[in-house]
Amino acid sequence: MRTLFLFICCSSLLSAQVEARKPLAAFDLPEFFVDALSFSSGDSLSSRVDVYIQVPYDAVQFVKKNDRYTARYEVTLNFLNEENTSVMEKVWTEEVNVPLFDYTESKRAFSLTQRSVNITPGIYTLRSQVRDNESKKAFHVIKKIIVGNYSTKALSVSDVMLVNRINNEGDRRSIAPNISGNIGENNNSFSIFFEIYSSKVTDSLEMHFTINDMKGRELLNKFQNYRSRGYRSQIITRFDSSKYSTGAYQLNVEVRSLSDPADEIPAMKQRSFFVRWGNMPISISDLDLAIKQMRYIAKEQEYDKIESAISDEVKRTLFDEFWRKRDPDPATKRNEYMEEYYSRVEYANKNFSHYQAGWKTDMGMVFILFGSPNNVERHPFDIDSKPYEIWSYYDYNRSVIFVDESGFGDYQLLTPIWDMLQRLKTNQQ
Repeated sequence: MRTLFLFICCSSLLSAQVEARKPLAAFDLPEFFVDALSFSSGDSLSSRVDVYIQVPYDAVQFVKKNDRYTARYEVTLNFLNEENTSVMEKVWTEEVNVPLFDYTESKRAFSLTQRSVNITPGIYTLRSQVRDNESKKAFHVIKKIIVGNYSTKALSVSDVMLVNRINNEGDRRSIAPNISGNIGENNNSFSIFFEIYSSKVTDSLEMHFTINDMKGRELLNKFQNYRSRGYRSQIITRFDSSKYSTGAYQLNVEVRSLSDPADEIPAMKQRSFFVRWGNMPISISDLDLAIKQMRYIAKEQEYDKIESAISDEVKRTLFDEFWRKRDPDPATKRNEYMEEYYSRVEYANKNFSHYQAGWKTDMGMVFILFGSPNNVERHPFDIDSKPYEIWSYYDYNRSVIFVDESGFGDYQLLTPIWDMLQRLKTNQQ
């Protein structure tokens, strides 16, 4: 039976000190997802904001009633202005009914609800709360939103919606939005929806789409012409995503009038999205980098095979296989081992970065491998020695010493840990 050697410290998060770090403090997926999109309301004094709330079934508690299982939750939306004063609040209750218990634990099933409000254009903080009526647990998501003004310009563009699916029923078309922002499981393509507002009844428009990754590399550059038929034009465009690897991306939409050369200023909007498969931690935004960060626990043959894969698809398959074999509880949708590992990588980057990324430093390496030490002795100002720290791991009966040779905070590992590393890799077989 494989032992999970990633030690999880149970102490409270009392400070930013490494021995007090709380595992997975900020790297879990949210309990529910929120998206808020602004559109023209047709009123010069306000804009319409559509707020979507997506609550996974496993985030609420179901109870059996007769031949069905029922869950109820209350949603509260609060809009705060830049002075942090509440200017609008909406509260309502949702009820979910499913015929089988298995649905209540489905990894993909969720409840989607939407409300619209008319509000003065500006910058707001949207505080969303979902409170489960049965367990009484409450979850929160807070995000900044910009409500556009669509009545002051000759040409403007609404916010951009990521589309999950489009349903056509006769002449009627309905759009189901993608609230999470993850397009990784959308069958190698994804669509967007937005509206164009033009003051001219008939206007020849040029739409320009670009997609960049977080390194600034341009992955898409596409032009599309469109002739508007009135003040409001609704646009749905599909993109190929089969070659997008794990990571975060930014879509830029630029609309320009071709009818009037004097209209040189285009209307622009941006929309971020990401690609993630299965139960990959939310902190992973670059698959190639995530593979490099595995080198502390991967065997040489495993690491070389994944890194030298002939395509991103093969690389992703090998990456998933690597972590699936180390999942301590395959029956659940989460891989706690992988989540903890990459949360440590993220912590190392935030706390140990110096001349190089934190995960590459000696302190970062030790932290990623063995987690938070049980005790830390810090000696930054001893007269007769260079600054040093001693990290003690009681479970390993070992203390690890770091010395700042340069005097600039670049702590180097003084104690060999090769035997500990080999033991860690051996027990992962």
